[in-house]
Parts: sequence; structure tokens; C-alpha cells
Amino acid sequence: MTKWVTGSAVVLALAAVFAEEPARWLVTESPPGPADVALVMAGDPGYERTRTAVRLWHAGQVSMLVVTGGQPSPGDSAASLRDKAVELGVPRGRILMEEVSRDTREAMLAVKPLFERLDVRRVAVVTSPYHSRRAGWAARRALEGIEVLDRPARPSFWSPEGWWRDSFSRRLVVREYGKLVYYVLRGWA
Repeated sequence: MTKWVTGSAVVLALAAVFAEEPARWLVTESPPGPADVALVMAGDPGYERTRTAVRLWHAGQVSMLVVTGGQPSPGDSAASLRDKAVELGVPRGRILMEEVSRDTREAMLAVKPLFERLDVRRVAVVTSPYHSRRAGWAARRALEGIEVLDRPARPSFWSPEGWWRDSFSRRLVVREYGKLVYYVLRGWA
């Protein structure tokens, strides 16, 4: 009986650890280092992406923020992200806006000419942890010649630990995998 209980406990522990792998795989993070700009991805209703980029600016890791988003709602408009960054201490003159995109790929394509004009050599892409792999892939594809650093928002409302316990988190992970496949099939990643 003791061997059965021990064996069951080991199997359950291994299942819990490996069950987190699909969600953990979505999260990418580059080693620390400076970048010319922080690219703040829209889709940030809680402003965790913006707060992370602001911390990078305050730490001297970036000299400028580029905020994205062409949707009208808070967290989805470049203006709302800029206003939050200003509220958190970044001077308005250190923030540029991309205001036409409605998704990740559109944002990358929209900032490319801006980055070329600014002679950006290194960009820190700041987004939610679950979105970091796809955003990084899309940036590397669209922003050829620019080094891309993955900077997932910290802290974040989402974590890969126990992702399967929450229906919202399960939908996020499944949806993100679907988008990754779509990006790969379209040649966008």
C-alpha cells in the first residue's frame, strides 16, 4: 500500500510539473540588457505592460517608449498607454505613438518605418508573458536587422503555474497556440 501511495504521489507531482510546460513555453525572456526603445504592445487594460516599460525607462535600460494601438478602448489605444506612462513619470517627449494597428503583426509593420528613421538597433518588446513568444517572433520577422529583446510584463495577472485550473487562463493558452500556428502558416513568425 505504501508503494502505491508513493508511486501515485510521484505521478501526480510529475503531471503537475509537466502540465505547466505548454504555458511556460509561451513565455520568453531575453537576458537583461539595454535597448534603444521599449515597444509597448497594446492589449494592456491593467497597464502591466506599460508599467514594465516605465520601469525599464526609469532604470535607464531604454531612452524612449513606443506605445502601440489603434483601438479606442483603454489599454488598446496608444494614447491611453502614453497617458499612463506620463502619469508614471516618463516625459511626454520620450514617448512616441503608433496609432493604426489592431493586432501584433500590424503593430510591428507600423513601427518599422519609425524605427528606421530613429536608427533603432535594439528594441525591447514589452508584452504579457503568454504573448511574449508570438510578439518576439513577429518582431524578429517584421523588424529585420533590429535586435529584439523579449520583456514580459512583471508582475502580471497571468502565470503559467496552474494555468489549467482557471477557465480564462485555459482559453488564453489555447487561443495563443492557435495564433502561433496561424502566424507560422502565414509566414509572420
